[in-house]
Amino acid sequence: MHKKAKHSKFKNAGILFELLTRQITADILAGRDESFTKNLMFKYFHESKELGKEAQLYNFILQQASKDANSAERILNVVLQTRTKLDERELNKQKYNIIKEIKEKYNIDEFLKNKIPNYKLYASVYKLFENQVEQEVKFDVNEILESREYVVENLTKEKKNSEESLDVYGSQSAEVRLLAYKFLIENFNTKYSNLLPSQKKLLKEYITNISNSNKFTKFVNEEYKRVSSLLKDSINSINSDVVKIKIGEVVSQFSNKSIVGVVKENQLTSLLNAYELVEEIDKLKNESETKKEN
Repeated sequence: MHKKAKHSKFKNAGILFELLTRQITADILAGRDESFTKNLMFKYFHESKELGKEAQLYNFILQQASKDANSAERILNVVLQTRTKLDERELNKQKYNIIKEIKEKYNIDEFLKNKIPNYKLYASVYKLFENQVEQEVKFDVNEILESREYVVENLTKEKKNSEESLDVYGSQSAEVRLLAYKFLIENFNTKYSNLLPSQKKLLKEYITNISNSNKFTKFVNEEYKRVSSLLKDSINSINSDVVKIKIGEVVSQFSNKSIVGVVKENQLTSLLNAYELVEEIDKLKNESETKKEN
């Protein structure tokens, strides 16, 4: 009987990407130097790299939705066919090198213990990819069938209203995601050196959901409504005309607005500034209450 092979986190490009994003999150929020991990991301996951291309295929499976099982099967077949076009020798070399660099910097047990959303889906895609390119049988037939069924099932789940093509190097490319990291790391460090709790939460949501843009867009839309409501409720209690003008601008910008698609940099910046305005209003309220007490 064929010995059952195991799924490898380190050989799974999708999981590697997720683990590194979580490390960046942990480093930034802890005030540590995140440049090592950031450089790894840009070095190995650029869309010109084989590892970056494979990670995009994982991301496509996670993001894409199909009308029915037949459509899902066609999508999966296209992805698997695309996977065979990658340079396997170069891909394995890049995986070996990035793992080597990670081990030199981090405690490997600590690095791997982060919980990965959609772990079963990542593992299922990994098995299908390995089965597609390996000459010898690596996983038994039942595992492959179960993995394929699970991926097809995921593709048929309702995730988003989208008419994206099967171009796996489209709007969710590694380049877009890496630019997002560039924005986060450079702009947050320069403009927001002392992050508010709300800003930290936004940062964490942005990084951890970079491979699930729909979830992050939903989060931002909910924050738009929440912040807008807070500001509307507070405007009558504010004496400062300047602050009232700021509140009016933000409320006008956020009220009845809904982001569709990927959240843009200017939309993130607006929300970050709105958080600071909420903080400013809270301080004014506290000062006013203190004066009344005295």
